Formats: sequence, structure tokens, C-alpha cells
Amino acid sequence: MMFRTLVLTLTTLNLFQTPAFTQQPDSVQVEQAVLTYIENFFENKFEEMNEVLHPQLSKRGVNPDRSINENLTPSKLKELLKNKQALPLTAQKNKVFNIKIFRDVATASLVTGYPRTRWVEFCHLVREQGKWKIINIFWEFMK
Repeated sequence: MMFRTLVLTLTTLNLFQTPAFTQQPDSVQVEQAVLTYIENFFENKFEEMNEVLHPQLSKRGVNPDRSINENLTPSKLKELLKNKQALPLTAQKNKVFNIKIFRDVATASLVTGYPRTRWVEFCHLVREQGKWKIINIFWEFMK
């Protein structure tokens, strides 16, 4: 009797394993896009990072001297990754929080950085063809 109940329960659960029920919520997809960006940025993996970047990406931030750095487009990021030292995933401490979503637009905050230098990045994303793409990143160093 118990075995039959278990089989019936598992069969019923299987009926609900359609894409509509197994699809991740938008907030999880947004968080994953931001983590894909930053983890691959640190590991110098441009192609993987570029999967979540919008072609019109704009990345800039506030330098310690309060000036705004130059705008980094995907092509400039590709060049940057060729010359910087990689930081393995095991040494990264990335935290995504404060995710807000309105229809096909989202924003998320990211605390990240190298072991001795930390900063906050504010990311804006747009959903295109069902995928979240980062279109804007603005950052500032933590003191």
C-alpha cells in the first residue's frame, strides 16, 4: 500500500514538471545573469561573459579621485580582459542583492572586487527574447 502511494505521488509530481512549472523566477534569472557577468569578468572569459551583456552595454564608475572613468563597451571589455590578471572563482566573493523587476526591465546591486579592493556595481538589465541582458553598469569603490 505504501509503495503504491509513493508511485502515485511521484507520477502526479511528474505531470507538473512542464516548462511552465520548472522555469526559474525572473529574480533568479537576473541574479544568474549578474553572476555570469562578474564571475567570467574576473576569470577573463569574455565569450562566456558576453552571453549576458547587451551589445549596447555601457560600463563606467566613480574613481577614487571622484572622476568618472571612460565608458567600457563590450569591445573595450574584451581588450581589458586580455591584459588583466585572472581571479579564480574560488577567490571571488560576489553578492547580488536588491533585485527589482518591472516587466522587461530589472535592476540589481552587486558587491564584488578583489581580496583587498571592493566595490558596488549597480546593474540594469533588459529582457530580450526571454533572456536577461545587462545594458548598464555603474560602480563605485567601497571605502
